[in-house]
Amino acid sequence: MRVLILVDAMFAIHERALIERVVVGLANEGISARVVLPKDRRLDPKGFDLLTEPIWYADRGLAFTRSIRANQVATQVLKENSAKDTSSFEGVIDIVHVFGGGAWAMGRELARIMGAGMVFEVWRAGLIGNAKGLHLDDTDRAMFCVPERSFESELIEAGMGKRVHLAQWGAQVPTETNKIFREQKDISIVLVSSGRQKDRCVAAFEGIADTIEHRDDVMLFANLEVVERAGLWAKVQERKLENKFTVIDRSEDRRDLLLRCDVLVYPDTLHEERTLLLDMMGTGMAIIAGNDKFITPLQESPGVSIVDRPARAQWAQKLSECLNSPEKTREAGLASRAYITKNRRSGMYIESILDAYQSLSDQHEPASP
Repeated sequence: MRVLILVDAMFAIHERALIERVVVGLANEGISARVVLPKDRRLDPKGFDLLTEPIWYADRGLAFTRSIRANQVATQVLKENSAKDTSSFEGVIDIVHVFGGGAWAMGRELARIMGAGMVFEVWRAGLIGNAKGLHLDDTDRAMFCVPERSFESELIEAGMGKRVHLAQWGAQVPTETNKIFREQKDISIVLVSSGRQKDRCVAAFEGIADTIEHRDDVMLFANLEVVERAGLWAKVQERKLENKFTVIDRSEDRRDLLLRCDVLVYPDTLHEERTLLLDMMGTGMAIIAGNDKFITPLQESPGVSIVDRPARAQWAQKLSECLNSPEKTREAGLASRAYITKNRRSGMYIESILDAYQSLSDQHEPASP
């Protein structure tokens, strides 16, 4: 089986880890996967561990040029596969798996040109309404992979029932637990957010600041997106926390650093799946999060501390409880790690998407006489 993994710019920036895991996981199953990335989007090919060089595609252009741009990708794939029949794209690729809503239409076009099955990753609830907009017909062998059952039910209600497949994202759980709150080591808190829910982010930051401003043993990190979108740097200066605060630019490149922190503060309730959240839970970190009822691990893991009302005082209370009861917090972190180990390992996701691929391939098989 041969798979093309088509990725839009935003997904490539924020979920590089997932793309790399899919490529390696499929390779371990004997499946060749080639990644197709948008060009001219400041993506560094050296930053990706994809086993082979990526193919680059033009993701910007008028709608009527989409077929031309898809043909360019198909032609490059054909050449690189040394196909004997260069007059047809049929049979060169079996599956086109699309990550990121910005690439859905291109993925549909590319799959049609190559006679391949198409898989669309519904990684956030906001994409559910886009499913009908693809205008799939009966000849399209298509599947919508969803990481959460709540997404699954909404897609079924939208009329996509037969084309919905549950494939829950997973984490790479390290062999050793992250031992949080070590003696003679400053406590490290990381605020991670897209920054798009500004009020929630500001409330979370203010709650953190209220808790740590008079402590000398705490460092605070935050990803660049939340700092810029929520205007946090001005508040850092206002609270005179410059010496305790560090901005993490290109946080996907520094995931290793974030995974060594003690506490994650995660205010987002955007109904989006993030492998960074799952990875952090898998290390044994303390997790304080907004109440996103769409994201199952936050709801089911007994170790996650949920902030029901996203007010400054609520974040401060949860963080104070966390810091003032280190042994209890360690136990909570281990409970989250145990939940991820049992329910959300990355290998489970690979098995799920393989089932989707096989289902689409079976649809392509000619019926027995």
